Amino acid sequence: MYSTNFGPVIQNAFTVRDMDAALAYWIDVMGVGPFFCTDKATYREALYRNAPASPQYAVALAYWGDTQIELIAPTSNNPNIYNEFLDDGLDGLLHHMCVTVEDIGEFRRGLDKQKFEILSELAMEPAGHVLYLRGKGQKWPLIEIGEFPPVIYEVFERVKSASEDWDGRDPIRQF
Repeated sequence: MYSTNFGPVIQNAFTVRDMDAALAYWIDVMGVGPFFCTDKATYREALYRNAPASPQYAVALAYWGDTQIELIAPTSNNPNIYNEFLDDGLDGLLHHMCVTVEDIGEFRRGLDKQKFEILSELAMEPAGHVLYLRGKGQKWPLIEIGEFPPVIYEVFERVKSASEDWDGRDPIRQF
C-alpha cells in the first residue's frame, strides 16, 4: 500500500479578491459557517521566493465537518504567495491544503528537494512557522506545512465547536 509523504489534510484554503462575496458564497450556497474573520492578518517575518516579504491580508476560518475552510484576501499589492495566485487568474479556487508537523526544522531536513520547491516561509505571531511548497512541475494548489503553537490549536477548536450545531445565525464573527 502506498501512502502520502504528508500527514492528513486539516484545511482547504481559497484565495479570493472579494472577501464579502466569498463569505456570501460559502455561507449562503455551501451552508458552511460561522466564519471567524480578521481584516489584519500579518506575519512576524516572511520570505517569498527567498526574499523578505510583508504579506497583508484578511482571513476567515470556518469548519465543514472536520475540515477547516480558510478564505484569504490580500489587502496590499506587496509581492506574496496569495497575490501570485490571483495574478494567475485563479480567484476563488483552491490555493493550498494544510498539514501540520510538530517540528518544522525536522520536516525541512527530511524534505526531498528534488521533488519539492519551497515558495514561501512565514513566522507567525505569537509563535509557529509555516512553509508553502509545491511538487516540482506543479503550479497550484500548494501544500502548507504548519508548525502551530497550542494557542493556534485552541483557536481552531473554538471555530470548530461553533460550527457543530450552527443554526445559521450570526454567520460572520470577529476573532
